[in-house]
Amino acid sequence: MKILITHEIFPPEHAGGGELLTFRIAKMLSEKGFSVKVLTTGDSKVKEYEGIQTIRLPINRYFMNLALPQIINHSKDADIIQTSSGNSCFPSWVAAKTLKKPVCCYVHHILGPYWKDVRGYFAGSAFELLEKKFLSRSYDAVLFQNKSSLKLGLRAGVSKSRAHLINPGVDYKEFQMKDVKKEPFALFVGNFSMDEAMCKVKGVDYLIEAARQMPDIKFVVVGGGDHLFKLKKNSPKNVVFAGILKRKPLIKLYNQALVYCQPSLAEGFGQALLEAMASGCSIISTIGIGQKGTLVRQKNVSDLIEAIRKTFENPSLAMRTGRENRNIARKFTWNGFIDELIKIYDLIKS
Repeated sequence: MKILITHEIFPPEHAGGGELLTFRIAKMLSEKGFSVKVLTTGDSKVKEYEGIQTIRLPINRYFMNLALPQIINHSKDADIIQTSSGNSCFPSWVAAKTLKKPVCCYVHHILGPYWKDVRGYFAGSAFELLEKKFLSRSYDAVLFQNKSSLKLGLRAGVSKSRAHLINPGVDYKEFQMKDVKKEPFALFVGNFSMDEAMCKVKGVDYLIEAARQMPDIKFVVVGGGDHLFKLKKNSPKNVVFAGILKRKPLIKLYNQALVYCQPSLAEGFGQALLEAMASGCSIISTIGIGQKGTLVRQKNVSDLIEAIRKTFENPSLAMRTGRENRNIARKFTWNGFIDELIKIYDLIKS
């Protein structure tokens, strides 16, 4: 089967987890015997990345909406077009309908009404409307990664019969570190390289405010980017900024943290949440992917404070919850993920 993947950015460039996941999908499909090529933006001289054929358009990612002729041209020999929520999905849908090809849209991010929190009322309303217009097209399948984003998608007009829930995996064994003991602090992991408005999606401002009202509890924030300067300036002393951490240093911190907090307004999936589960953290989050812990309401500092306080007052329960999360995370496998994706391909191609 020949798959054309359209995505705004593709490694080695990436702005977030969506690009890395898209690469992983392309790589796993290729290893399963699929013929995969990726149409994206970037240096047109770069024809492949780690064995994956790429067609890179020398345009800004936000102009992918104007790339219909190129998408049609490269879709002609494809059996399925897989696109992503954002600026590549609408022209990919038009190309699919023009060529009568099956098309699925992978939702890496969806904000719905939270666009207003990110961009303000007027601009946010416009973004929400555009998102609704893009996602409510007649794709053969629309893929969501958690129940929260699925709910937002149905609210935006995605047909329930075409909506599918599919969970990415985690490299479980990598997050199992021996001889690392849990310590009494709350961890947050995020990317602050986006503009300040988009950083609001992660909800870390609410976490900082909660920390301000709980000076006896230590909070550790991992991540880098321009927005960090303002965060550091406005944060209390009990918030420690660890900077950008990768691989073993990050995994060690996951394994040390008693609690992981994810106060996002919305998440396409929440990969850091799954990594924290695999590391045995008790979870306090606005996003549910099947974890044990406490679900709190978006934008609600009081909920955060109450959940964090109760968790730290009962560390034995937190430890037990963390062990349960380890077992739950074990079920999120990459082989299971790609098999589910292939089943959806077979469904929409038949």
